[in-house]
Amino acid sequence: MIDHFVIFSRTGAVLWSRTLCKLNNNPVDNLINRVLMEDRAGEKKFIDNTYAMQWVFENKLDLVFVVVYQKILQLLYIEELLEIVKKDFIVTFSQQIANKTPVTYEAKFTKILKATELNFTEKHARKGPRGYNASKKAKAKGVKSNTAGKTALSSRSTTTADSSDDGNDSAPSDGKDKNLVELEYEATLRSSKGRTMRSGARHKGKDKATKESKNGGKQRTIWDDTKVSKKEAKALDRSKTITADEEEAQLREKREAYIGKVEASDSDESHVSDEESPASSGADSDSGWSFSKTRVGNFLSTMSGNKILERDDLEPVINPMHQMLISKNVASEVADELCESVITTVVGQRLESFSRISTIVRKALEAALLRILTPKKSTDVLREVLQAKAEGRAYSIVFVGVNGVGKSTSLSKVCYYLKSKGVNVMIAACDTFRSGAVEQLNQHAKVLDVELFQKGYAKDPASVAKEAIKYGADHGYDCVLIDTAGRMQNNEPLMRALAKLVSNNEPDLVLFVGEALVGNDGIDQLSMFDRALADYSDRREPHRIDGIVITKFDTIDDKVGAAVSMVYKTGQPIMFVGTGQKYTHLKKLNARTVLRHLLQ
Repeated sequence: MIDHFVIFSRTGAVLWSRTLCKLNNNPVDNLINRVLMEDRAGEKKFIDNTYAMQWVFENKLDLVFVVVYQKILQLLYIEELLEIVKKDFIVTFSQQIANKTPVTYEAKFTKILKATELNFTEKHARKGPRGYNASKKAKAKGVKSNTAGKTALSSRSTTTADSSDDGNDSAPSDGKDKNLVELEYEATLRSSKGRTMRSGARHKGKDKATKESKNGGKQRTIWDDTKVSKKEAKALDRSKTITADEEEAQLREKREAYIGKVEASDSDESHVSDEESPASSGADSDSGWSFSKTRVGNFLSTMSGNKILERDDLEPVINPMHQMLISKNVASEVADELCESVITTVVGQRLESFSRISTIVRKALEAALLRILTPKKSTDVLREVLQAKAEGRAYSIVFVGVNGVGKSTSLSKVCYYLKSKGVNVMIAACDTFRSGAVEQLNQHAKVLDVELFQKGYAKDPASVAKEAIKYGADHGYDCVLIDTAGRMQNNEPLMRALAKLVSNNEPDLVLFVGEALVGNDGIDQLSMFDRALADYSDRREPHRIDGIVITKFDTIDDKVGAAVSMVYKTGQPIMFVGTGQKYTHLKKLNARTVLRHLLQ
């Protein structure tokens, strides 16, 4: 059933492995790079193409046990197999584990695997059909139950009749037999149910009539061909033109408002304010902040000495830590997995004398968060643009996201940043759906003094983007910034159109723009956008989201959890964060600043 089993140390030494079926593309390497090294070990399972992988740690000995099998199989005994192999392997090869030398374990493993599969099969075997006696007994129970019900009903009817006779001796007897009483009782129940079901319809009709009477009946229809007054015509007149001097004056005002004085620090060098960064010199520096002053630190002050940590020892620490993460806008799913990852990392470690459990957990959490937020690839967009220029082509960036998160504004900020570095930039208006989108970009282009490539509305966005990239390359532009229409992540037709735009044009960079204010919904948006680009692409290796731009980062105070959630779910870095309304308000993310705000 399984394809591969491997046991290796955290240092990379493989102690033993067994391949039952040849693997493609080495999924274990992907597990190490995308899960174990990114502190996502709290996940129970990792899917890589056609494979599923489960694992267990032995933290005391720094060992990892991994099982690989086909994802279409539902193997419910994998966890049991991992635990049995772990215990047996540790007992059998204690000396070899200490020396990190390979071992021979095939015969014992085969025996354990067969025993585990057989035990699971016997335990969960389907029960056969019931025999004749069982069916007869069940039928007898049903008859008995029905008879008991009728007897109870008869006794209730008889009691009612008797009480009626006793209560009024002068009243004549109705002479109703028992069956008639039962029928009347059942009819009463049916009629009461019918009245209950119909009562909603009557109330609804009554409410509708009352509403119509309050509104005074149907409103009179106003047709479009009615006469328009002079006042209304004047309000609708958009034909007025302004002189070149007036337009230049307006642009000058907008430049002063949205650009102002150029800040001394360049955008590629400035980070999110870190004054400010007590965390930069360590969480326990002399800045006044320390983990012990947080709610988690205050909750735990128990001294513990020289013991092996177990899961129960960590519960008092993990629970308040989980609540703290959620209060800082970390998505609940991410908070669960992050806490589970910390537990997995810490369980089995030995506490040194006079050290606290809170200290161990704090270090594990800080290390995990720093690894998550530290980019795994270059985030220097300027360097990549200049490299593409040296190759004689135009660098293209596509901005995607839901409605109203600030894609056009973020695009304009990136445009200003690149232009201030001497890059020849062009903007492409590929939002051919939203009314006013082209005009909005046109205003940004005028203020920034760059060219806008646009084909109006009701055009195919993929075709417009293709023409824009070609136009930019032919006319000597170094970078083409492509704006797209905002769309909900569950709108399949619009997501297919976005995937078509990306797959047809092969942009150098696809940036997802999201708000810093969102929590669970933010990772849902990001995950579904990333999945749609893969599912709806016609390419064998689809181009997915390459980076993230977070807007409104200046409005969240210390609730910086959205940054952690988005990076954790995709593994892609945060390229920029927006910190205001001006074009100069575009910064790089400082991981230690986020860590400081997250744990304070």
